Amino acid sequence: MAEKFIVGCYGLTFDSDSLLMARQRSGYWAGKWTSPGGKLEPGESLEKCVERETYEETHCRVKAVKQLNAISPYSPDSAFEKQVVLVFYLCKYLEGEPKKGDGVDAAEWVSVDRFERLSAGGLVPPQVFNAVSDLCAYKSFPSVSFDFAGAAVKANTLCR
Repeated sequence: MAEKFIVGCYGLTFDSDSLLMARQRSGYWAGKWTSPGGKLEPGESLEKCVERETYEETHCRVKAVKQLNAISPYSPDSAFEKQVVLVFYLCKYLEGEPKKGDGVDAAEWVSVDRFERLSAGGLVPPQVFNAVSDLCAYKSFPSVSFDFAGAAVKANTLCR
């Protein structure tokens, strides 16, 4: 059983028909494309963590609008001796152009088509894929399609 607990906060930020993503340089998700985010610091709110981590990783400023979900993907077979809680937020894009920042190899706006290709290639962690799907997917057998533009409108509407 894990003796250490870590909270990570991640932001789903949309602009028009694109999702802000970063390719992680190291750690558990090294080489994977994720939503910007990271570890909660002592005394920091979950919302401030998302906003700070997004800026540090992408140089884009965002506003945490709404908590979407929280998950705890623990596996007793993991080599990591810690329990992680991942909290996902819908964020409103405020300003900045994505460029690589702390702990990432790349940061950019990703289109729906590219997100689907990255996911199909195993380059988006399932936890991130599921958070995006829960917010944006139209699920109808046999396919899944995404509406990133609708998520951007939702973030803008909630942040008024």
